[in-house]
Amino acid sequence: MDRMEDAAARARAIAEGALGHPVPHALPAEGEGAIAAASVAGDPPFARIAWLSPQGEVIARVACPPGRPSRWRPVVAAAVSLEAPPHADRVLVGRLAPEAAAARPLLAAEEEVAAAPVGGEGLVLARIPAEVAVLGVDALDASGEPIGRLGRPGVSELRFDGSSVSGRLGATHGMGAGIGGGRWAPGLAEAAFEAGYEAWLPTWMPPGLERGRPRVEPDIAYPAAPPADGARVLLRQAPAPLASPETGGRGARSAAIGDAEGVLRGPRLVTLVWEGPERAFGLQVRGMPGGEDVALRVARSIRPDAVR
Repeated sequence: MDRMEDAAARARAIAEGALGHPVPHALPAEGEGAIAAASVAGDPPFARIAWLSPQGEVIARVACPPGRPSRWRPVVAAAVSLEAPPHADRVLVGRLAPEAAAARPLLAAEEEVAAAPVGGEGLVLARIPAEVAVLGVDALDASGEPIGRLGRPGVSELRFDGSSVSGRLGATHGMGAGIGGGRWAPGLAEAAFEAGYEAWLPTWMPPGLERGRPRVEPDIAYPAAPPADGARVLLRQAPAPLASPETGGRGARSAAIGDAEGVLRGPRLVTLVWEGPERAFGLQVRGMPGGEDVALRVARSIRPDAVR
């Protein structure tokens, strides 16, 4: 074990003793600074970070927004700042998919930040300068080649001042189909080529509606929708799992979609979100009576082998 690994192991041991739970990844204190310790908890899972003194005093704890990396979205991340005098630190906290071996923060600065290797439970930690914009985060494979990028809108920015957490949540729901600003595709074949997978389509639609054009959108497009007038059914899909799963809450109820359990909201603007082992879906029904029943019937008719 080299000196850096030994320091990281000591930092994890101090953090575990003070926090009372396993700490799979930690950054040792720098100078008179604090230890930054990260772990994963909850369902849907979220990364959490704690700062501790080298003596084991807990200075702050911050929970990041839920996020699940996948092969299609290999990194979820948050930039978390500690601004509780005399303590100050800023750390990028991320989780990587199994295909990734490291992450490199992309900053609005002249000097490039070194890649941070993955730690336990897919966690990655990197200290970054205060007040410098994070433009994105690259996930790197074992050879150092980028395999995916989380853009700035998807990176959460959190700040703890000693009493409360503030900042901006990243747009990481992950229901979008592809990469870019979003555009209408001429047809399903062109959309499949751009997104990297074929659409699964419903075999039933409400009377009076016709199948529209496919649209390829980035992750940050959900839950916004292309403009439309009158009644419509909007179907979104992406490879599972969702980066930030629908967690339900007030006004939501569960609904069975085959073997999956979805989250249904209504009754005016009806939305239905569910995911299976291979694909995640989001439905929006507007401008028609019985919208909840329509959403469920459309959802339950979706098949991979639907006629195109």
